[in-house]
Parts: sequence; C-alpha cells; structure tokens
Amino acid sequence: MEIRRHLWWIAVLWAGFTLSQEGPFLQRLNEAIQDGGSAYARDLQQDADQALCSRYRDRLPPEAVEPFLQRQRSLIRYPAGGRLLGDWKQGEALFTNPRKGNCYACHTGDPKEKGAGRMGPGLVAYGQRGTSEAVVRFTYEKVYNAWAFQPCSLMYRAGVHGILSPEETAHIVAFLLDPASPVNANARR
Repeated sequence: MEIRRHLWWIAVLWAGFTLSQEGPFLQRLNEAIQDGGSAYARDLQQDADQALCSRYRDRLPPEAVEPFLQRQRSLIRYPAGGRLLGDWKQGEALFTNPRKGNCYACHTGDPKEKGAGRMGPGLVAYGQRGTSEAVVRFTYEKVYNAWAFQPCSLMYRAGVHGILSPEETAHIVAFLLDPASPVNANARR
C-alpha cells in the first residue's frame, strides 16, 4: 500500500510539472508568433508538399514521387542573366551565415573549419567534379531546392522559401566549385 501511495504522489508531481511547463511554452510561442507577425506565422504553416512528406513520414508512395519531383523542379528560379556561377567569396559568407545558407550546420566545406556539421555529405574538394554546364546546373538546382532531386530531403529549400535569392545561390555554387575557394584550395594541402 505504501508503494502505491508513493507512486500516486510521483504521478501527481509529474502531472503538475508537465502542466506548469505547458503554460510558459505556449505563452512564449504565442509571443514569438505575434512578434514575428504574419511572416512568422506563415513560416509555421506547411505547404502542400511538406504536408505530404509529413503524412507519409518522408517515404512517399511510388506513384507520388514523379509528380512531387516535377512540382519541386517547377519552383526553381534562376538568376537574371542566367549566370549560375557567382562570386565564391560572397558564397563563403552565405555558406557560413546562420541566417542565410547556414550550410556548415550540416556540411563540411573548408576542411580547416572545425565547427562543421556531419549530417549532410562532406563537400570538401567538391570542385573536383569540374565546372561543366551539367555539374554547375545540378549544383545550383540542388542548393536552391534539394527536394527537386530527393523528395522530403532533410536539406531545406532555401531558394523556394526565399532564404537565398537566385543570385545568392549562384555565389554558393561558386564557393563549392571554384578551385580558389577554401573548399577546394585547402583540400589539396
């Protein structure tokens, strides 16, 4: 009987603790939504393809894959003038900026960078692929909208959501492909 009483008190304390945490969390969330305005509230809403990924837990049924990829490809926008290779120095700044590319959160770029993530593939020496039109276009499109190649990829769609402009995407492509960028130059040392 003593054990049941202790378990009952533990349950009451646990319930009280969890309920007390819900209030402040919801208050902070609502404040953040109000502070961020309609743009923040819009960011919290899933688009149709995000909802599809959630519904199927990132494993779309085979018949949904091709239409999904086609929709994602149609969302890719290109820089004015069509130039897909920008300035690698600007690309480096975007690659490391947490409010822009934030690529280091998941990828290793410059091999000298110690704080790089390991969730995504390493990009050290990415430029060894060359700068053929096909490589440049693939790299640009993958950075702009990774879902155009792999449905429900963990890599976010920076171009689609306006985090990166087409021109900024081209700068990141240059950072990955230019032989002088740290991604490639530091890989040879």
